[in-house]
Amino acid sequence: MAGKISYQKPQFVGRDGAAARLTHCSVAGRHYYGANAYSPSSIPNQPAQTQDFNHSVLGRSAGFRLPWGGAQDVMPSNLFARWRPKDLRRMEKREDLLAEAGDQGQQNHESICYAPLAFRSRLIHVFEVYGKGFFCVGLPVSIFMYVTAIFELGPNTTWRSAFFELWPLFLLAGVPGLMWLYSTLVFTLFPRWSVKAGRGPEWELDRRNGMVRVWRYRRAVPFIGPRKVTVFEAPFYEFDGFVAGGATRYGPRFDFILCHRYSKLKVHIGDILLGWHHNPRPCYALWDFLQNFMDVSRPLPEFPVLEPHRPKDPVTAEHDRKSGRPERYWRDMDDTTFKQKEDEMFSRVLHINTEQRPNLMATKVRYAHMTPEDMLAYGRGSRESRQGRPGSGAPRPSVGKA
Repeated sequence: MAGKISYQKPQFVGRDGAAARLTHCSVAGRHYYGANAYSPSSIPNQPAQTQDFNHSVLGRSAGFRLPWGGAQDVMPSNLFARWRPKDLRRMEKREDLLAEAGDQGQQNHESICYAPLAFRSRLIHVFEVYGKGFFCVGLPVSIFMYVTAIFELGPNTTWRSAFFELWPLFLLAGVPGLMWLYSTLVFTLFPRWSVKAGRGPEWELDRRNGMVRVWRYRRAVPFIGPRKVTVFEAPFYEFDGFVAGGATRYGPRFDFILCHRYSKLKVHIGDILLGWHHNPRPCYALWDFLQNFMDVSRPLPEFPVLEPHRPKDPVTAEHDRKSGRPERYWRDMDDTTFKQKEDEMFSRVLHINTEQRPNLMATKVRYAHMTPEDMLAYGRGSRESRQGRPGSGAPRPSVGKA
């Protein structure tokens, strides 16, 4: 049976309140995870896919579905390095700020949930990021052009007269510098005003229960009246990772999208966790990371921002205890060592073997459009699998219990 569409008010498992306190209970791992928690060895047979709801013939020609199984210990290098050790140590000091603002997003042992902040918070962040970036680029460019222009204007030109004549050059650095300064001052002087929660979550990957949830917000009358919230919920193994191809004036671009197999639902996870790239390999690495994160038969991936939450996940805690992993491995790491780890991750992503893998999910479901990777796995299945799995619509057993 395919996943169901649930129309209900969202319940934020693992956040503030009684549900959040469950993470501190001393429970055995087999009682900790939900009945649908994902484990590759426990995926049930599923209904045949009669139609690819998310991709037309043209869409399939511009993108491709990624194979299940064989996930390596990789993640996109830009995601890996998004929170460096110094950032993690700073987050420890400010971890209560988002909670005080009522933020419902999270990245921990239970789930990865994206809940955008309010508009003003995002605007301040944009000013900081782009202001700092353009200032660091614009300042040396302005100085270089200024010095070059002085020599071209002749020997009678003084530095002062040249400045008044060429002052527009410094706007390349001045405007971004003011943006950076503004964002820094506002956040420093008014941190609680600067950080404000938005309307709520947009999507969630729930490791503990093996579910993917997507929130949709709309009003009966635009900008007026109460907001109606609908929630789509289905097991993780009913979603497939897709690489969507496109083109820009700078060359090809590739995005990662999570698509539900039995409906038109798309989850644009790549927009938040990855961004778009000129090479599809970061999309491959993100798909491996998501499979590893959701797999309760293995510990949490070595994602630096998840390190404070590793002791709260039973499988991860047991793994770290047996392996002797330091509790603050990432948070106490120096910048030079972290840069080496980042380079190693980048190299592993470049050599990822996704394109050579069979799609192991093809032994559980008959796709509407079979790929060579599907056929490689499908042809190795049982005689029943080659005949189209007539009994695949049977009730689904509980899966993924650790």
